[in-house]
Amino acid sequence: MSEQQVPKIEGISPDMLWTFVVVLVGLMALIVLGDKVMDVFRNFKKRKKEQNELEGQDITDRIADKVIEKLTPTLDEKFDEISKNFEDIDKKLAADKETITMHTSQLNAQESRVDRLDDDTRALLHGVSALLGHEIDGNSVDKVRRTNDAMKNYLIDRTYKEDDWK
Repeated sequence: MSEQQVPKIEGISPDMLWTFVVVLVGLMALIVLGDKVMDVFRNFKKRKKEQNELEGQDITDRIADKVIEKLTPTLDEKFDEISKNFEDIDKKLAADKETITMHTSQLNAQESRVDRLDDDTRALLHGVSALLGHEIDGNSVDKVRRTNDAMKNYLIDRTYKEDDWK
């Protein structure tokens, strides 16, 4: 038996085609390998760069900085809202304080008026008592004179002194 010869297509034999395919696959494998090697170097450089960046700073500080960076606008918004609420409360408190001050001064004025009326009533009662005493026995002229002087002093000075009436 003789080996069968495969016809050549324009000078290209099947062995040559197989060789070409193997070489092509080999070249593709080299390209893929080269790409993988480049990725390894890129990742190595990236890790080295990140490590250099982290050397001066703790990772927790970086995380905290990022969290604060994200939260700051929200917190500022909330604090502004709370600040406005406190401003409203402060305005209401100021108005309430003004009202309480006004009411206190009115109460003080009323208290002094009531005290004055009490003194007026005491002076009138002493005068009526002296007149009744004089009317009863007719001999209390000195008491009526003393009461008259005390009444004049009270009406002029507006100060009630219990000793003036005795």
